[in-house]
Amino acid sequence: MRQLHVGFRGFATWHATLLVSLLLFGCHRGGVLVMDGPKLPRKVAGASDKEVILMQKRLAKCGVKVITIGSEYLISIPSAALFADQSPRLTWPSYGLLNNVASFLKQFRKVAITVTSYSSKYVSAKREHALTLARSRAVADYLWSQGVDSRFIFTIGAGSDKPIMAYTQGGDQSPNSRIEITFRDAII
Repeated sequence: MRQLHVGFRGFATWHATLLVSLLLFGCHRGGVLVMDGPKLPRKVAGASDKEVILMQKRLAKCGVKVITIGSEYLISIPSAALFADQSPRLTWPSYGLLNNVASFLKQFRKVAITVTSYSSKYVSAKREHALTLARSRAVADYLWSQGVDSRFIFTIGAGSDKPIMAYTQGGDQSPNSRIEITFRDAII
């Protein structure tokens, strides 16, 4: 009985040693443990801070404001630069401006883009909301067609809900009539 007990203990010890050695040395990679996972690029290929600054200056010459707070970006475009007065259709010269905006957006990794359109006071609130929604969809569709990489593009027609200044005249020449494109630079 005593020999059987010692034999079982030796057998269990041998199996435990084998299991531990397989666990420790079975995943051996040439003596180097790899602790970090695969590294993902932080920036879009070909993007640089210098290029982003140049694009911001180019957009500023066209009347477009680019506001940056941390990793949040807001691009504000006057409606008169993109649309005919009280129309949801893009004008011919606006395509060049939107191409510059699309090039700027391609410099960043982003998950979602929000295109919000605002108008100044006009005939009725329903018409303002319908017009601004159609405008934001037109801008979003064009950005999408230019290959702007984003998982989601949201469109919002805000009407005259959030004026940036008290301006009594209606129409698209008002500073309140604008398109705002917002996104967050996704840092990986």
